[in-house]
Amino acid sequence: MTAVRRRQLTRLGVWITLATMAVLTVVLTARTETGIRRIATLISPAEPARTARAVATNRQSDQEAEQRRLSEPIRALAADRDRLLARLNTLERNLEDVTGSIPPANTAPKSPSAPLVAAPLAALPATPQPAAGASNPARVAAGHLATGTPTAAESVATKTEFGVDVGGNASIEGLRTLWTTLKAAQPALFDGLRPVIAVREGKSGSVELRLVAGPLPNASIAARLCATLSAVSQPCQPTVFDGQRLALQ
Repeated sequence: MTAVRRRQLTRLGVWITLATMAVLTVVLTARTETGIRRIATLISPAEPARTARAVATNRQSDQEAEQRRLSEPIRALAADRDRLLARLNTLERNLEDVTGSIPPANTAPKSPSAPLVAAPLAALPATPQPAAGASNPARVAAGHLATGTPTAAESVATKTEFGVDVGGNASIEGLRTLWTTLKAAQPALFDGLRPVIAVREGKSGSVELRLVAGPLPNASIAARLCATLSAVSQPCQPTVFDGQRLALQ
């Protein structure tokens, strides 16, 4: 055997040995956990896409469930508001019926002694009439200016005053800040109104402090004011004007 032949056989043996070692390395690597994952990734490359689609589907389902969960309280609040408006309208109609059923005051019959009684009365100082600027701002908002002495029917009708619930807070200082903010943002709507603190029972049984602005003469004006405030994204609800006066300072 010549030297050239021996070199060729030696080179061939080295190549066979290296190839065998490479094959063994691949086989051993494929039997490990990392190798199995890599082979699975090469065989099924679309698995990440399916996973992404599944995640997107789950996220969309969660969003739809959240929207359904939020829509139910919104519908309940809308139904409560409609019921409150219906009650206020019923109360207003009842007040109008009561006002219309009050008979006018009977005129005192004339008597011969009338001139004698008129003289002492003329000596008494005249009762000062209220100034036009000091009229009730709620009457101005309703488009009616009070002139002269109110009749008995009017005094009965104004016993119940209405207002608008514009929000709540856990502290009186928070209500004072809320009133200052609303007054600065919508001065024309709250002109002539004053704030009071109303105590309400919350859904969880806790006590809530509510800010009520008023007074307003009837429920219709309160509902219209709430509609105007709702148009500027301000929560509002008609209610009865009753509570403790909120000190601004």
